[in-house]
Amino acid sequence: MRLEHKLKKWVEAGLIRSEQSDSILRFEESKKTSYLYYSFIILGVVVIGIGIIAIIAANWEEISDLFKLGAGLGVMSLVAGLAFWKRENPNLLTVFIVLNAILILAMIGLVSQVYHRGGEYYEAATLWCILNFLFLIATDSKTLIHLWIIGFQVAITGWILDQRSGWNMFSYWNHYFYFSTIGFFTIWIGTERFFLESRKGSYFLWAVLFLIAGTSFLGFRGVEYQYDSSPEDLKLIYPMIGFPWLQTLIRLLVFLPGAFLLLSGNQFTKMQKKSLGISFLVFFALYVSGLFLYKVQPSTDRIVGYHFVSLIPACFFVIFWLGIASAFRSHRRIFDLAVAMIGIRFLYFYFDLFGTLTYTGFGLIISGLLIIGFTIGYLKFKGKMRNLLGEQE
Repeated sequence: MRLEHKLKKWVEAGLIRSEQSDSILRFEESKKTSYLYYSFIILGVVVIGIGIIAIIAANWEEISDLFKLGAGLGVMSLVAGLAFWKRENPNLLTVFIVLNAILILAMIGLVSQVYHRGGEYYEAATLWCILNFLFLIATDSKTLIHLWIIGFQVAITGWILDQRSGWNMFSYWNHYFYFSTIGFFTIWIGTERFFLESRKGSYFLWAVLFLIAGTSFLGFRGVEYQYDSSPEDLKLIYPMIGFPWLQTLIRLLVFLPGAFLLLSGNQFTKMQKKSLGISFLVFFALYVSGLFLYKVQPSTDRIVGYHFVSLIPACFFVIFWLGIASAFRSHRRIFDLAVAMIGIRFLYFYFDLFGTLTYTGFGLIISGLLIIGFTIGYLKFKGKMRNLLGEQE
C-alpha cells in the first residue's frame, strides 16, 4: 500500500492529524530517490560502455597488447577515482561502482585474450566475485548486490553443470539448494537484527527465491526407480550407502547461526519466531529425509510401503509453507505465496496420484471442501488456537 493511502487511513481513523500527515509526506518526498532519473543514468552509462566496446572491437587487431592493457587499467582507475570523488552522492556512486564492476569483468576477458589463458565461464565469474567483494561490503548499492549475487550463482551452478558425474550430480544440487537457502535466510535475519535497512530488502528477495527453489527441489521429487534387465535389479535411483552423518552434522552447524539470530533478536514477535523456527526445523528435516529411505526389495508390499514413505518430503514441504504463512500473515504477498505453494503441491500430488484429469478433478473437489471446512473451523475456534500457539489476543 502506498504511503499516501496509509496516511489517509490513519487520518480517518484519528491516529494522526492532517497536518502531521502533510509533514510526513513532505519529509518522505525530500528523501525520496528519483528512480526514473537513476535508471536513465544507469542506461546511459551502459550505452556509453557498449559504444566504447564497439569502437575498440572494430579496431581490435590494430591495437597493441600493451596499449589494450594500459587503456583498460587507466579507464578502471579513472572510474574508481570518480566513484571516490562522488562518494557523497549515492546515485552517482552507484553508477560508477556498477561501471567499474563491468570493467573488471572486461579486464578479466582482456587478460585472458592477451596472454592466451584458457578457462571456463564460471571461473571468470568466481574471479569477478572475488575482485568485487570489497565493493559489496563497502557500499549499499542494491544494483551491485544483485549483480554480485547473480555472478556468484553463475560461478557455483556453472561448476556443478560442468561436473557431469552421474549420482554425484544430485548430491551437488542437494548441497547447493540447502546451503544457499539457509545462507540467504541467515543473512536476511542478520540484516533485520542489525537494522541494515539499505540491504535487507535485497537479501529478503533472494531469501524468498531460494525458499521457493530449495523446498521445491525435494518437496516435488517423487518416487523414481531404475529398471534394468530383470525385476531383481529394481533399485532406487538415489541409493543410500550408509547414512551421511558428517554431512548432516555440517548442515546442522550451518543451520545454527540463523536459528540463534532468529530466537535472540526482538525484530520478530513470539508467534513469528515459533512459526519461522518450526518452518526451518522442517526444512532441515526435509534435507535429511534420506534417513527414512531404504532400498526396495522386489516385492509389491515393499514398493507400496515406499510410496507412502516417499510422501514424507511432501509433508515437510506443506508444513514448511504453513509456518511461513503463519509468520507472514501481515505480509500479504508472502502469505499469498505460501498459500499458492501449498496449493501447487496438492495439485501436483493429485495429478501424480490419480493420473487422469477426471479423477484429479474429483480429488480437488474433495480437497476444496476439506479446506473450506478447516477454514470455517479455524475462524470459529481461532481464539483457542492462538492461545494454544502462545499468541496474545
